[in-house]
Amino acid sequence: MGSSYALIGVNMVTMFILAPLLYRHLGKELNGVWLVLFGITNYFNLSSFGFGQTFTLELIKKQNKPKEVNKLVNTLLFSLLMFACSTFPIFLAIHFNLHFFKISEGLLPIASRSLWLIYFVFFINFLGQLPYNILFVRNKLALRNAIEIGKVILNFALTFWVIQTGGGIVKLAGATVLATVIYTLVLLIVSKQYLTYTLNFAHFSKKLFLKFLKPSLWYFMLGIAMQVILFSDSILVSSLKSPILVTVYAYALRIPDVSMRFIFKIADVKIPKIPVLYDAGEWFKMWLLHNRLIWLTAAVSGFVCITLILFGGDIIHLWMGQDFMVNQALIIIFSLNMFTQCVLHVPAIFIQSIGMHKRASILSMIGAPVSVIAAWYLSKTYGLEGIAFSMCAVQFLVGILVVPQFYIYILNKVRSQGHQPSILRVQ
Repeated sequence: MGSSYALIGVNMVTMFILAPLLYRHLGKELNGVWLVLFGITNYFNLSSFGFGQTFTLELIKKQNKPKEVNKLVNTLLFSLLMFACSTFPIFLAIHFNLHFFKISEGLLPIASRSLWLIYFVFFINFLGQLPYNILFVRNKLALRNAIEIGKVILNFALTFWVIQTGGGIVKLAGATVLATVIYTLVLLIVSKQYLTYTLNFAHFSKKLFLKFLKPSLWYFMLGIAMQVILFSDSILVSSLKSPILVTVYAYALRIPDVSMRFIFKIADVKIPKIPVLYDAGEWFKMWLLHNRLIWLTAAVSGFVCITLILFGGDIIHLWMGQDFMVNQALIIIFSLNMFTQCVLHVPAIFIQSIGMHKRASILSMIGAPVSVIAAWYLSKTYGLEGIAFSMCAVQFLVGILVVPQFYIYILNKVRSQGHQPSILRVQ
């Protein structure tokens, strides 16, 4: 947990230093373009079809069986490679239609070159899921976090150097490529120290690939839906309004979003324990673990939410400068969303860890187009606030409709073992 918080802390510090520097160095529109380009490539991560999650759960069970390990590792790697290559036609279509995002004509050439480099970053990170998940399975979270901290510091140093030397977004993208390649190579080398496996297409298992498809489909559906709900806003702001307003929107979101990810770690560090308790039928211990996590999460997120509503605007001005445009309505919306998502995140990790995510996938798929349509409609009257409200409201509704299945299931299991479940009891 300490290393997880250290990683978030380093991310926060580097972000708070670089964000105002990039804003002043690039200017309002080019900074918005920079954010939009990463928003676009985020969508390509959907092409994993949820294989990473299925692989992780399967490897936890079979990590001590060398033959099975080789099958799992190579099936994941070559599946990811195939999926990543399948995104290239979509990338080209976006590349030749960048004007859709209302980027100024004069900025289109450098935006185009930067997009190529950022797409390459996606490609490397996509394949890097393999060693990343292996370290998770082997319970080397502290080591994995240390490697990621190194990547953040390297990326910070390279970005700072580009700013100081007057480079634009093309050089910034190139710096990101270099940091990503080094990080992924280190992950690969280290992962092989803790799990013996051989990378060879001969170990690819078509049978295992097909076996992965069914459970992965629901992870994929959940992923694509949540991607639309969570990451469409910057693209919508750019396409419906202007890249300039992406910066205003993004930095109103940034502090609550970073706080949310920080609070998520309270529960996330216990994810490897949940499948073990599930397989052992330790329902009461699982319930006590849930109680401890949800009370701690609610207390921390509630305090942060109130703090951001009261002082969020001051924090942004202190961070980005007094001349930066602050939208208090956006801060309130994103702060309340941060609180609800943190609380809902606790039952959500139990749902995903025990494979009870089909309902979440279906509801999220319904919610995704609803959020986009509502954002488009509300933006006409309420502008940025309409886009923010629609995205956050759909996240909340999906969560509220999903979590009851977990509570009904776990409470019945606890009672079947003769225990009386109470939300007040903690481990």
